[in-house]
Amino acid sequence: MNKQTIALVGGTGSLGTLIGNAVLDKPGVQLRLLVRQGSRDKVAALEKRGAQVVEGALGADAGGALASLCQGASTIISAVQGGADVIIDGQTHLLRAARDAGVKRFIPSDYSLDLFKVKPGHIPTSEMRRQFALVADAERGDVEVVHVLNGGFLDRGVLFGFIRVIDVDKRTAYVWGDGKQPMDWTTYADTARYTAEVAIDERPVPRVFSVAGDVLDFEGLVHAYESGSGKKLRVERLGSLEELDARIDELQKAGPANLLAYLPLMYFRSILSGEGKLDELMNDRYPSIRPTTVREYVVKEGL
Repeated sequence: MNKQTIALVGGTGSLGTLIGNAVLDKPGVQLRLLVRQGSRDKVAALEKRGAQVVEGALGADAGGALASLCQGASTIISAVQGGADVIIDGQTHLLRAARDAGVKRFIPSDYSLDLFKVKPGHIPTSEMRRQFALVADAERGDVEVVHVLNGGFLDRGVLFGFIRVIDVDKRTAYVWGDGKQPMDWTTYADTARYTAEVAIDERPVPRVFSVAGDVLDFEGLVHAYESGSGKKLRVERLGSLEELDARIDELQKAGPANLLAYLPLMYFRSILSGEGKLDELMNDRYPSIRPTTVREYVVKEGL
């Protein structure tokens, strides 16, 4: 029996590595990686597990490498990060190569809250991915393009770091507005596992595939942390959602190029306002996955 081949771009990153391992965990599947020349050591563990490596990069001059990557593959998974040159232009070259090779499915590098509902200008990184989605709709041919959305990442580096809803060291939780909007949170590991399932699924998959490990409002999030950690949090209310808008505008005007100064607040705004809320969750499609809740993650990580 021939193995199903899944090709992955962006496998040297944190999420990409998890996706690669999740694919390799599936029986009867061959993983193929696109890796930049000189970066092969970053996928050594995946290669040791049996992944094939094609050396090359996304770009107009990478046609041969992309053709080799896509040849005989059933699904292309993208987990790339970067600017418009990568997210829009690079993924467009990859999609065209997939289409020309007769690939069945393409999963772009989205993995976020519902970027299709976020207002224009609210999150620049979502804007790029939405622009690519328009290109993909126009150029996909017979390729099934599936956008995997998982809300915010329920991990040290995001919920407890980048967005900093909870500062573990300061034992403080931060909120703008009333905090009553339900929020979607999923670990990197569970997002990777769902992505692998979508990749190998022989059934048609909806254009937008949404999952969440936990759905909690701010009070529920605080309770989940306190219950899992045994620690009490101080709640700091930072102002209304209108004041959050004003703060983001202030930071943008003060340093437009300093994206990291205001991007976390942009994500938090879209989460707290509900504009990025995932619609119908599709966890039940893959019942073998029982995603990690906020409380379980806090216990597991000793937060």
